[in-house]
This record gives sequence, structure tokens and C-alpha cells, in this order.
Amino acid sequence: MSTVFITAGAKNTGLAIAEKFASEGYDVAVSSRSDAEIKLAQEFLSKKYNVKVKGYCLELNDYDNIKAVFEEIKKDFGGLDTFVANAANLGVGMDFLSTTPEEYDAVIDTNLKGSFFCAQQAAQIMKEQNKGSIVFISSVHSKQAIMGRSLYSASKGGINALSRAMSIELSQYGIRSNCIIAGAIRTNRWDNFTAEQEAEKRANWPLGIESTGEDIANGAFYLGTDLSKTVTGTDLTIDSGILVSLLPYKEMCKK
Repeated sequence: MSTVFITAGAKNTGLAIAEKFASEGYDVAVSSRSDAEIKLAQEFLSKKYNVKVKGYCLELNDYDNIKAVFEEIKKDFGGLDTFVANAANLGVGMDFLSTTPEEYDAVIDTNLKGSFFCAQQAAQIMKEQNKGSIVFISSVHSKQAIMGRSLYSASKGGINALSRAMSIELSQYGIRSNCIIAGAIRTNRWDNFTAEQEAEKRANWPLGIESTGEDIANGAFYLGTDLSKTVTGTDLTIDSGILVSLLPYKEMCKK
């Protein structure tokens, strides 16, 4: 039986990724900072898909916690075939000129340092199997910028570079590393938007609709399995056309 581990896999996009792998027969490990979310996700996935599921409480800024969780996963599942680094600090509203060292650490420790050491621990397990796939959920913010997200952009740009470097270092062990460059994803944060606000956001994207968790999950499953067995060191963009649009789409369409 194959095993996948998804950080922040108890809700939203992470849970959608967990569902996709579970529906294909994978045993599933998920993490969250919330014990309550872990229990709900574990019960939901195991009952719906009849696969082995276990949740782990994980703080991505704590190396000892990361190491201990991966040791537990190896003990509980016997190995690890796919690791999806999904957890992120969104770093919203952090003006470059006023960002504090504490804010910097909060974003970088989660998004880059945490992802680095999770991937390192995953690769240690995969090396023993001489096979594995690591998938980072990155962002269009790693390629282009908007106001108030410079720190988030830097963290995601670091992930892109990290993944490329890892693909070279780890290929000798049969381990692949790739990124999903995600655009807007519908999560529970969208529940607070009015219909007008949703329409305003969608008007900026060529395809006029945000990705769902299932859209990202399909990409993660492709990169995380032998469907992409010769794909490594690359990016898969799932963004409704955001990155190819030099101006907001609604501006270009004005007559």
C-alpha cells in the first residue's frame, strides 16, 4: 500500500489533496496545528475511503517536532511514497517597510524553513526505498508581486528554487521534486465574500473562475505519482491564466 503525507491536510486544499489520494487507494497521513481538526479529518477520510488514515499535530517552526512526526509516520505506515508540502503562512498585509523580525520569522519559518526540513525528513525515508515524490504547493506570488505580500513572495520564491535544487540532489535516489504554482484557490475564506466581491476578483483572471481544492489535488496527484515518473525540477501552473496576463484581464478587455 502506498502512503502520502500532506501538511495542513485537515481542511481546505490540503483535505482535498488527501481525499484525492485516498480515493485512489493511498493510505493518508495529514497534519494540522489543531487536534480537533485532525480528529475530524481522520474520521472523515477513514470512513469515506476505507483506507488507513492518521493525523499528526505539527508546528512547522519546530525542527524537533518535524523530526518526531516523520519518525512516527515511518513507524505507523512503514514508509512514505509522496510528501505534499501544503502548509503556509499567508503573510497578508505585511508592508515591506514596517515588517518586523517577528513577522519575518513567522512567515519564513513556516513557508521555507518548515518546508525545507519536512522535505529533508521525507527524503530520508524515501532514500531507503530508492523512490519517492515531493510536491510543494507554491504560488503565483513567487513569480509576480502585489502590495503587502513581499515576504510571502520571497518565501514562495525560495520554495521554487529549493525544489529545483532538490531535484538535482535527490535524483540519484529516485526521488523527484516539483512545485505547483497556484493562483487563487477557493477556501473557507471565500465564505465571507459577497457575490459582488467574488465577481470583482474573477474579472481579473482570463478564465474568470478560481481554482478549487480538487483542481490543486489533481495536480498534486499527477506530480506525486508515477503518472509523472520522468518529471522533476519543474513547475505546474494552476492559476486560471493569471501569470500570462500582463494586465488585469478586465482592463485589457475594455474598449
